[in-house]
Amino acid sequence: MDHLLSLDLLFQHNSSGRAVSVSKNFEESSQPVTSHLMHDSSYEKMDAFVRVHLAPYRDQPLEILDFGAQVVGDQGLSYKGLFDADRWNYRGLDIAAGINVDIQVDNAYDWTEVPSDSVDLVISGQAFEHVEYFWASMFEIVRAIKPGGLAVIIAPSGGFEHRYPLDCWRFYRDGFVALAKYVGCDLIDAFTDWGNYDWEDSILVVRKPASDQAGRDEFDRRSVLQRALLADVLPTIDELTTRWQATSDTADASVLAGVTPGSLTGELEAQREARQGQESEIAAEQDAAAVANEAALNAASDAANELEVLRAHVEALKNQPTGPMRYAHQGRARAAGVVGPKGRAIYKKLRRRN
Repeated sequence: MDHLLSLDLLFQHNSSGRAVSVSKNFEESSQPVTSHLMHDSSYEKMDAFVRVHLAPYRDQPLEILDFGAQVVGDQGLSYKGLFDADRWNYRGLDIAAGINVDIQVDNAYDWTEVPSDSVDLVISGQAFEHVEYFWASMFEIVRAIKPGGLAVIIAPSGGFEHRYPLDCWRFYRDGFVALAKYVGCDLIDAFTDWGNYDWEDSILVVRKPASDQAGRDEFDRRSVLQRALLADVLPTIDELTTRWQATSDTADASVLAGVTPGSLTGELEAQREARQGQESEIAAEQDAAAVANEAALNAASDAANELEVLRAHVEALKNQPTGPMRYAHQGRARAAGVVGPKGRAIYKKLRRRN
């Protein structure tokens, strides 16, 4: 059941010195940050990401977080099975405890439970459309990633409303590109799968740059500002300037820094072209079948009309005056009546004898 979380921690600090949760009172829910059911097209895109970008790293140790990971109800699919290499450590993250959740965070916009620069990859699918302030969550995703690490986000660009408990957003390619710029990441892939079922999913892959100290401090200030804007009471400038996080520029780089930009986009574009080609072939076959069916219906209609004319003629013959020809007329009529549509041929054959 929905409830109101009152987050009254305004720029307090935990033992690590990082500012903890700041947020407006907002309607939160015990429901997970995910869709009730994962649709196939989302799973297929994450599978393509793993094949294209992660195949060279199956023997490398990777720390992987899945934001919005809880498996709910009769949900048949989970991304977890895609990240099954022996040296990969997959962990599910959500704001609600449940199946496939290893880390439960108290606030979708401030993951105090996850250290900075600690994971190689953050994935998220069918979650961002349900997150009210997704850009703030994106800052936390990037903060958690090591320099050179990746984030991959999949979200629908279309589809019907599916509130679980909220349904706030739809994403196009350009919107994802703008999000990458907003959090200061390198764009690796951005793609919207137009025409693919109801959802027409968009996918974004970004890489966290290896910034110098000035760049890391700037990112931290901008991240703090996101949380400040969600606070019940805006802090003063003096409060903000005394709470910038002092980060180190010695974080280990991720092995994923070497992925090739655009390679997943090319794969997905090829898949879309192949799918559209198949759809065009199916449409052509359906059109041809419709034309043939219409021709058959027209032929049947013409035959039925001809039969009606013959039957009317037979009925007229039945009313002819008595005489020798009456019996021939009646024979023809009986033949047409017994044989049905085939009576036309019999009637014409008998008629040619006279």
